Amino acid sequence: MKCPNCNSKSIEELKSKGKKSKELLLKCNECGTIFRDIVNIEKPLDCRVVVSEFEKTHKTFIKVDPDQILQVGGFIDADERPAEITSLENKRGGRIFKSPVKDLETIWASYIDIPARVGISVDFGGRILSQKVEVAPDFEFKIGDVVKMGNIYFRINSLKTLERKMRKGFARASVTKRVYGRPFEEQQRYNYDLSSKVVV
Repeated sequence: MKCPNCNSKSIEELKSKGKKSKELLLKCNECGTIFRDIVNIEKPLDCRVVVSEFEKTHKTFIKVDPDQILQVGGFIDADERPAEITSLENKRGGRIFKSPVKDLETIWASYIDIPARVGISVDFGGRILSQKVEVAPDFEFKIGDVVKMGNIYFRINSLKTLERKMRKGFARASVTKRVYGRPFEEQQRYNYDLSSKVVV
């Protein structure tokens, strides 16, 4: 929106009226010109959301402005509960990091008012110990970390997230499906203790 007199974009809104389209009375902060403009208000879109709560998922819809930009790691309200966006799918079926709502097919999200439930698999040379832990959604699992879990110590060697398998780096619990590790002998040194987090 520019001033018709001096082309400045420094505009002050004095009045507005209307619902579907707004008639605005505006004043240019540079030259003082007062002018009118009409802005069409786009209806909010019903956007499909797939929300995860532990192992369960369900579909819901939220109303969002078509030009609003959403991105992975951002937050939405789904069924009046806060949820973090874990993935975005565009209308071509591709997964993307950031997009205007009008180009989206599905928003993938997980509730943040509950702990994240993550699978742990420790490989004892072919015998797999499998457990689940509940940790804060922003808890970070880092490849190379040594973990204590009861009387077992293991080093994380890979992660499976909602999007991919990782062999380096780290991921937050909210997007981590499974942590893979191998036994670690030095029991005096570990990065964190998940013993109290194991789901029985």
